[in-house]
Amino acid sequence: MKILVKRNNSLVNLGEGKIYSKSQLRLNENGFVATAPDVKNVRQFVTQGSKMLNQNPNVKLVQNQMGQMDQQKDSSTGEGLKVSLPANATGAQISRVQNMASRPENDDMSIDLTPATSNTSSDSSSIANESKIYEMRKNSIPFTKKELHKFLREI
Repeated sequence: MKILVKRNNSLVNLGEGKIYSKSQLRLNENGFVATAPDVKNVRQFVTQGSKMLNQNPNVKLVQNQMGQMDQQKDSSTGEGLKVSLPANATGAQISRVQNMASRPENDDMSIDLTPATSNTSSDSSSIANESKIYEMRKNSIPFTKKELHKFLREI
C-alpha cells in the first residue's frame, strides 16, 4: 500500500508500506519482577527465586523485603536500600546478606535476585576481542576525517 503525505497542498508519495490494525499490535514485554513468598532466610529466598527464574523466562528479577526474613517486627528503617544477589550466589555471599537481614536497621531493605552470572572468565573474552580489534586496525586503511567525509559524499 502506498503511503502518502500532504505537503504544500499536494500529496507526496513516501513509498510502500504495510498498515496494521490496532488488534494486530502486541506489546513486547521484557520481563517482570516476581516476589518469593514465605521465605524464612536468604538461602530459601535464593533457592525459590532461582527456581522462579529458571521456570519462567519472562521473570527478570525476584524481589523481597529483608524484614520478612529475620522473623522480627519491622522498625521501618533502611527504606530505599537494595542488595542484589545473582541466582548462583556463593555460600559466603548468602551468609553476608543473611547477616545484613538479621540487623534491625535493615528491616525495610529490599533484596533482589538477578539471573545467574556466567562463571567463565570475562577477561579471556575481552582479551580475545581486543586482539581481534587490534588485528582489524592493523589490516585497515587509515582515513582522515576529511578524506572519509569526501568519500561518503561521493557515494
